[in-house]
Amino acid sequence: MKTNKIISDLETKRIFIYLAIVFGIYDCLWLIAVLLPESAGEDVYAFLSFPAVFMGTPALAVFITRKITTDKSPLKFSVKLWKNKRALLFSAFVPTAAILCGMIAFFFIFPNDLDFSGKHISQNYGAFGAPSEIEFTIVSMLMMGLILYMISAVCFPVWFIALGEDIGWHGYLLPLLCKKLPVRYAVILNGALWGLAHAPLIYSGMNYGNDYAGAPVSGIAMMTLTCIVLGTWSSYVTLKYNNCMYAAIIHGAADIIGEAGVWVSLSTQSALLGPMPTGIIGMSMLLIGAMILLLKLPKHKVNR
Repeated sequence: MKTNKIISDLETKRIFIYLAIVFGIYDCLWLIAVLLPESAGEDVYAFLSFPAVFMGTPALAVFITRKITTDKSPLKFSVKLWKNKRALLFSAFVPTAAILCGMIAFFFIFPNDLDFSGKHISQNYGAFGAPSEIEFTIVSMLMMGLILYMISAVCFPVWFIALGEDIGWHGYLLPLLCKKLPVRYAVILNGALWGLAHAPLIYSGMNYGNDYAGAPVSGIAMMTLTCIVLGTWSSYVTLKYNNCMYAAIIHGAADIIGEAGVWVSLSTQSALLGPMPTGIIGMSMLLIGAMILLLKLPKHKVNR
């Protein structure tokens, strides 16, 4: 019994050290950005949002936590994705299909928000060869979405960029939480913490801008919900297949396909609604899937 208590206390210590490092780095940079003059503060936010910094911090926190606590237990991570083709196909295609359907639902509700002129693409991607004038039709938009959907499923570089976050939140913290709480509660808490970690970026205007109802609190709350929803998908595959690399596939693919709605949107509606999966309508199908997967998870704690 005494040995079990020592192990339990050590696991609790690891949870708090990991969270202290992640939130310590994020929030210290946030505080610095707020205190500095506006232009200098924007540079700090730009630094924080850089993938190597924001996505790399959770992985760094894992490394430091394991060193401090002499944690030599194996991580739920392997690059041998092909060993479970079913998990690979599910992770690459199913969540992104739900995001695409949520995007379509948004434009079905707000058809006047569709940008048939391709203005956003021309302005933001003109330097990369996009034509100055684009005329879309519903069919061409669907075709573009389908092509992007296929690209997102096989975009290996993005999977590995997203991996830094997923090693931390799903490969390391999630299994620790599952030993402390019933699995379903652990998954929800893990997603909420992941979402709250985005608070500095949402405060700076990422994803939602600055001109929306209840800003920035409502944006932080919506991002927290987004991470709970997407995190449920990621947690499910990590726990089921014992590999957070499948979570990185979901995360990376979602980051790509999630941007597609903005490309064809006039942005006449609040970003809290969509078309990105960070809006309630944009994430609607993803949310339904997350609720189903959550019910499939065990109710009890994981003791291994």
